[in-house]
Amino acid sequence: MTDHTTRPIDPRVLRSRAKMIDAATELLAESGPRAVTVDAVSERSGVAKSTLYRHWESREGLLVDVMRSNIPDIQAPDSELTFEQALRAVVVEVTAVMTTPRWRAILPALMMLQQHMPELAEIAHDDHEEKKAILREVVQRGIDAGRLPAGTDEELVARQLIGPVFFTLLTAHPADDAAVDKTVDYVLERFLASYPD
Repeated sequence: MTDHTTRPIDPRVLRSRAKMIDAATELLAESGPRAVTVDAVSERSGVAKSTLYRHWESREGLLVDVMRSNIPDIQAPDSELTFEQALRAVVVEVTAVMTTPRWRAILPALMMLQQHMPELAEIAHDDHEEKKAILREVVQRGIDAGRLPAGTDEELVARQLIGPVFFTLLTAHPADDAAVDKTVDYVLERFLASYPD
């Protein structure tokens, strides 16, 4: 009788893979894409190059998994929240992710890589579509509640709300959380004020 059950993955294999992805992420954040070489990742992680090639056929394959492992999860807001509460929850969660030191450090390099690696651009596009779907549902709550006009475009809403936060992150001192919080409050207040009850 053939056993069709999936064999569990050796935890040591998972640990070595995680070490290499962490090392590649650190190198990417510190010095940009060119720093992520097989030699550098092997040295930083303490994992042999031969092991790296057992996980990935090329450096590019490793970079794809680095991006996948660093894409943040955004949860859909609770269905019990009002439109205003749900909108704030999404903007605050996106901002919280964007302000983590790791994400702030790696984002410029990932954006640069997307220009040269179609696989990364595709991953970023799919992630954008997932997050847009969450915002679309929130916008629909606003339409259903009579707070937003029918046909409101969630992409434009995202640009109005997240664009200023992103700009603040690029221009403010990394330790200046107050600047980011102030921007979040300002854009939400102005956005909601533009659609009076």
